[in-house]
Amino acid sequence: MNTKPPDKNSGMGWETRSTASSADENPATPGAFHAAMAQFAELREYASYLVSAKVDALKATLRNTLVYAALGIVGGIAGAAFVVVAAVLLLVGAAHGLGAAFGGRDWLGDLIIGIVVLGAVVAGAIIGLKKITGASRKQTVEKYETRQHQQRRNFGHDVRERASEQPADRG
Repeated sequence: MNTKPPDKNSGMGWETRSTASSADENPATPGAFHAAMAQFAELREYASYLVSAKVDALKATLRNTLVYAALGIVGGIAGAAFVVVAAVLLLVGAAHGLGAAFGGRDWLGDLIIGIVVLGAVVAGAIIGLKKITGASRKQTVEKYETRQHQQRRNFGHDVRERASEQPADRG
């Protein structure tokens, strides 16, 4: 049995134990209390270290996400500006070409190209809206036709047939 007291320079670490007597094993002794407090302080420091590292990692991730989002926004704006400039140059070139074809009347070329482009935008919007609303209407009609078919299968009649019946027929 080891009767030697723990080394005072050992730092009272986790491995420090004394098996000298039952008095040394009693947790109420001042040495055991100080050792437990030292171990608790060490544990508290390690937990604080872990939390601090996790918070810093989260901050770094958030910062990187924001930087990449900002780069994406700037890139999107630059790309959109590139497309707009290209479209403007194309339309101005076409307008000047028409103006030269009409004997140097640039205003006429500008007017014709403006009307054509505006007409194309309006026509595209109208066609697009008709396709969207038409598809939505078709989908809604199919939904209710399917429900009426299911009603005829389940009940022998559907809501439309019931609505067209005379009040005297019900009963």
